[in-house]
Amino acid sequence: MTAFTHETLLVPLLVFCRVGACFMVLPGISSDRIPIQLRLFAAIAVALALTPLVYDDVRPATGEAPSNLLAMIVIETLTGILLGFLVRILFLALEFAATTMANLAGFGSVFSHAVDNNDPSSPFASLVTTPAVVLFFITDQHVNVIRMLQRSYMTLKVGLAIAAPPNLQMIVSTCDSAFRLTLQLSAALLVYSLTVNLAFGFLNKMVPQIPIYFVSAPFVVLGGLFLLLQIDKTMLEIFSSLVTQAIQNIGQNG
Repeated sequence: MTAFTHETLLVPLLVFCRVGACFMVLPGISSDRIPIQLRLFAAIAVALALTPLVYDDVRPATGEAPSNLLAMIVIETLTGILLGFLVRILFLALEFAATTMANLAGFGSVFSHAVDNNDPSSPFASLVTTPAVVLFFITDQHVNVIRMLQRSYMTLKVGLAIAAPPNLQMIVSTCDSAFRLTLQLSAALLVYSLTVNLAFGFLNKMVPQIPIYFVSAPFVVLGGLFLLLQIDKTMLEIFSSLVTQAIQNIGQNG
C-alpha cells in the first residue's frame, strides 16, 4: 500500500495549477456559456488523469522548502496561461480577420453578441469563428492540448522560470503565424473591397449625379457573402491545420 505523504497532495496540486490555468484561456472551454463548475470539474479530472503520467517529473519539485511552494504555484499557473494563450492567439487572429472581413464586406455596422462569449461582434464574424471552435472539438484538438500539457513537463520543468529564450522564440513564432494567418484569410475580401470601391469611386467622379453609396452597397454586401461562401471551407481547413501544427510545436518545444 502506498504511503500517504505530502507529495500525494502537492503533485496533483501543481499539475492542477498548470492544467487549470491552461483551460482558463483555451478556446471553447473558457467560454462564458459553459458553467464555471463544469470547467472546474473538467480541469480537475484532466489534472488527476495526468498526475500518474507526469508524477516523476513533478515530484522532485515537492522537496523544496515550504516557503518556495507559493512561488512554484505562481510559476505553474503562469506556465499554464502561456501554453493556453499560444493556442488562443490563433483564434484571436481568426476573430480579428473575421471582423476585418465584416468591415470590408459592409457588415461592420451590424453588431450582436459573439456565440462563445458576451463580447460585441458582428454576425458575419460569428459565422466564421463559431465553426472554427466547433472544428477544434470535432477534430480532437482538445485531446492534443492534453497531450501537449503532458509533454510540456519535459521542457518546462516545474518550478523553473518560464521566460527562457526558447519559449520567447516560440511566442514570437506563434504571433508571426497568427498575423500571417490574418492577412491570408482576409486577402480575398481585401482585394475585392478595394477593387469595387475604386471602381465605384471612378464612376462617382465621372457621373456625380448618381447616389453612389446606394448603388455600391448592394454590390459590396452581395459580393462579400458570395466570396465567403466560396472561401469558407478552404479557410477553415487552413486554420484547422495551422492549429494542429501549432499545438504539436508547442508540445515538442515547450
